Amino acid sequence: MRSTLKVNWDSNLPIYAISQSDLKKKDIHSLLIDVDGTLVNRKSNMIPKDVKNWIIESKKLFSLYLISNNPSKKRISKIAKELNLRYKYNASKPRKKVTLNVIKEIGKEPKNIAIIGDRIFTDIIVGNRCNIKTILVKRLNKDGLPIKFNLILKIEKLISYFLK
Repeated sequence: MRSTLKVNWDSNLPIYAISQSDLKKKDIHSLLIDVDGTLVNRKSNMIPKDVKNWIIESKKLFSLYLISNNPSKKRISKIAKELNLRYKYNASKPRKKVTLNVIKEIGKEPKNIAIIGDRIFTDIIVGNRCNIKTILVKRLNKDGLPIKFNLILKIEKLISYFLK
């Protein structure tokens, strides 16, 4: 049994630097994508141009679905509408219920689905609990650039190390 804290792919990159061809090589057909921190800064509604372009290109290759713990339907629906993507808000990750419903809705085999997010204790854990691939990315700042130092992620990695 694999650890629920194990990351399949710790990219050390922002989402827009993830290679779609590398995703295809890993036999991924569908992506569940976190919103806050992953696509946009938590304090901004502006979707960075690099993120938009990555989403446009990814939509040609994958089924995409936004899945967020944010309780604001207004915020998440605005972002989803701008990207023309389906979404779930208030997902309660790492709880499985909403994520499993999304997987069922997508209709693909779990082995061909990956979740992309910036947090181990939400995105990575729920992905592992739902038996899908997990991809950890760098959190974005207000300018849409990867933050240089992510204290929360450092703490999560440290705790993960001791819980293995």
